[in-house]
Amino acid sequence: MTLDARDLRQRLLLLLLSGTASLSYEVVWLRRLGLLLGGTQVAAALTLSAFMGGLALGGLASGRLGRGGERAGLRAYAGLEAAAAAWSVLFPLGYALVASVTPSMPALGWLGAVLLLLPPATALGATWPVLARSLPNRGAAGLYAANTAGALLGVGLSTFVALPWLGVRGTELFAALLGFAAAGVAWRAANAPTREVAVEPLVEVPEVMSTHLSTPVLAMAAAAAGCGAMGLELVWMRLSAVALGSSVQMFGVVLATFLGSVALGAWLGRRFPKDPARGLGQALAAMGLLALCGAMLWGQLPYAVAWTYSVSGPGGVLPASAVLAALAMFGAPVASGMCWSLAVRALGERLEEEAGHLYAANTVGSIAGSLVGGLVAVPLLEITGAVGLFAALPTVAGAAVLRRWWVPLPALALYLFLPAWDAKLFAVGVHLRVSDLADTSPEAVEHFARDGWTLEYYDQGMTAAVAVGRSTRTGNVWLSVNGKVDASTGDDMPTQELSGILPVRMAERASDVLVVGLASGVTAGRVLAEPGVERLTVVEIEPSIVRASHYFDHVNGRPLDDRRTTLIEDDARAVLQRPGPQWDVIVSEPSNPWITGVSNLFTEEYWRLARGRLAEDGVFCQWVQLYGMGPDELRGLVRTFTAVFPDAWVFETIEGSDILLVGGAPRVDRELPLRPILSPEQLRALGGEGWLNTDDRPRVEFRAPYYLHYNTAPANSLLLEEAGRLTP
Repeated sequence: MTLDARDLRQRLLLLLLSGTASLSYEVVWLRRLGLLLGGTQVAAALTLSAFMGGLALGGLASGRLGRGGERAGLRAYAGLEAAAAAWSVLFPLGYALVASVTPSMPALGWLGAVLLLLPPATALGATWPVLARSLPNRGAAGLYAANTAGALLGVGLSTFVALPWLGVRGTELFAALLGFAAAGVAWRAANAPTREVAVEPLVEVPEVMSTHLSTPVLAMAAAAAGCGAMGLELVWMRLSAVALGSSVQMFGVVLATFLGSVALGAWLGRRFPKDPARGLGQALAAMGLLALCGAMLWGQLPYAVAWTYSVSGPGGVLPASAVLAALAMFGAPVASGMCWSLAVRALGERLEEEAGHLYAANTVGSIAGSLVGGLVAVPLLEITGAVGLFAALPTVAGAAVLRRWWVPLPALALYLFLPAWDAKLFAVGVHLRVSDLADTSPEAVEHFARDGWTLEYYDQGMTAAVAVGRSTRTGNVWLSVNGKVDASTGDDMPTQELSGILPVRMAERASDVLVVGLASGVTAGRVLAEPGVERLTVVEIEPSIVRASHYFDHVNGRPLDDRRTTLIEDDARAVLQRPGPQWDVIVSEPSNPWITGVSNLFTEEYWRLARGRLAEDGVFCQWVQLYGMGPDELRGLVRTFTAVFPDAWVFETIEGSDILLVGGAPRVDRELPLRPILSPEQLRALGGEGWLNTDDRPRVEFRAPYYLHYNTAPANSLLLEEAGRLTP
C-alpha cells in the first residue's frame, strides 16, 4: 500500500474527526466529574491532569501498536477510536458506580475518576503516533495540525451547538458517533483492495538541519513547549474571566482562539522554516517573547470592549472577543504549534520509533503546566508573574536548542518593562457594566474605573479574582468576583440581611444552619443574630473571599469569629454529597446562574441534594436575580425549584432586582420583616409547564449570558406581578 496525496487527505480527515471527538469527550467528562468531585481548582487541575496523563500513556504505548505497515496502522487506529467511542457510550455506567462510592469514601471517588479517564485517554493518545509514523515527517506534522483543528471544532460544536441543544448525554453520544465514524473510515481503508497509485507517492524531502538534535533534547523542547502553552492557556483563561467575562460561551471562544492559533502554527511549521532544528529553537524563543508582547496590551482590553460595544452593540461583544483574545495572546500559540511540527520534522528518520515518546513528552509538559499554573503560578504570582514564568520556560529551552546564551535576554528585558497589573481597571468589571455607561469613550471608561473609590483588597485567588472597593463619597464597601459585584454595604444589604433572617424565622426549628457562599458575611452574621441558632456551617469555595469578608466586619457581626461557626473551604455540591449532619435551614447565596461553576448551584440535582440534607420541616432559601436573564430562563428556574420544593414562597427583597425563593416547610404565619409576594400556588403557576434546568440540560447556563447587556428586569418583574394577580 503506497501512500499518495489521497491517502494523506484521508488521514487528515481521520485526525480532524478524532480531534473533534476527543475535545468533546474531554469537555463532557470533565464537566461530569466536576459535579461529582467539586468545582475547586484542585479538582479541575487533577481531573484534567488525569485525562492528559492518559494521553501521555497512549503516546508511550503507541510504539507497540500497528506494526506491520500502513494497513496495520490503520487497523490499530480504528480499534483505538472505536474503543474510546464505546467507552463514551458506556461512561454513565462507570460514572454511576463512582458516584455511589464517592460520598462515603472520597478517596475512592478520586481513584474512580482516574480509572474512568485513563483508558479512553490512553486510546486517544495513541491515535496520532500510530498514523504519523507511516507518513513523511511533514505529513505527520500536518496530522497534528488537523487533530488540533478538530479540537477547535470540538470546542465550537460542544459550546454553541451540542451542549445547548443535546445536553451532556447527547453531546457524549454525538462525540461517540464521530469516533465510530473515524474508526469505520480507517477500517475500510485498511481493508480496501490494493489500487494503482495514480499520482506520485509521498516521498520525504530530506531535512537540511544545521544541528543534529538528540532525542532527549527534542523531548525537552517538546515538554517545555507543552508546559509553556498549557500554563499560558490558564493565564489567558483567567485574563478572559476578568476582562471579557465568565460565561461558558466566553471561555469557549477563548479556548477556540487558542486551539485555532496552535493549529495554524502546526500547519505553518510543516514547511517553514527550512531548517527544523534551528527553527525549533527560534519558535520556542518566539513563543515566550510573543506572550510577553501580548501582556503589554492587556491594559487596553477594557477600553477595547467598550469600543466594541459602542460600534456593534450587545450582539457584537462575543464574536469580537475572539479578536481581543487573539491580541492578548499575540501569536504565542501559533509559535507553540510551530514548535511541535518543527520537533517532528527534526526527528528525521527517527519518526517511526520516537513519535510516541515525543508526544508523551509534550503531554507530560502540559500536565506540569496545568498543575503549576492552576494551583501555584496564578494564585501566588498573580497574572503578570505567571505569564513571566510560562514565557521563560520555552525561551530558556529555545536558548538550549540554539546553544545561544543570550536568547532569553530580549524576553527578560520585555518582562522588566511589563506594565504592572492594573487591579482597579479590572476590579470594576467594564465588560459587565459597559451597557450601563452613557459614554463608552476611553476617557469615560477611565473615569468609571478610577475615580470616586479606593481599592482596599485585590487577589487572584484559586478560582477567581476577588476585589474589595470603597466609595470615597458614600463609604459603600463592595466585593467583586471577576469584576461582578456580589456584595456591598449599600444597595445589596436588604437581600443579604433578609437571606439570613427570613428562612431562620420561617423554620419550625433553626438550631443548625448552613450558608452556601460567604461573600460579605452579612447573611451569616444575620443568621447568628437570630434566637435559637446553635451551630452555623459556612461553605465557601474561594479562600480569597474569606479574607475579603473581613473588610465587612463593621456590618456583618464578625461571623467567622463566632465559636458557633464552622467554615468549610470547599465546593458546596461536594459537601452536600458527603455524609454529614442534617440542617434545619440551608441558605444558598450565589446568585449568578449564568456564570460557569455557579450555574451548578441552580439545577434540579443541586436542589434535590440540598433537600436531602434538610431536617424534617427544614427550610431552604435560594437567592435569584431578576436581571441578566430572560423571562423564559426565570420561569425555567422557578419551574425547576418548585419541582423540588412545591410549597415555596417568593419574597422580593429589592424591587425589580432580587427575589428569594423559600421552600421546604416554611411557616409564613410568623413575625417577618417582609411579606411574600407570591404563594406556592402562584409560584407554580408562574413556572408553568416546560423544561427543567438539570445537570444534563443546563439551559440557563447556556442561554442567560446572551441577555447580560439587555435590561430584562422589567419583563421579569412583570411576570411576578401577573402571577401575583392570580387567585391563590
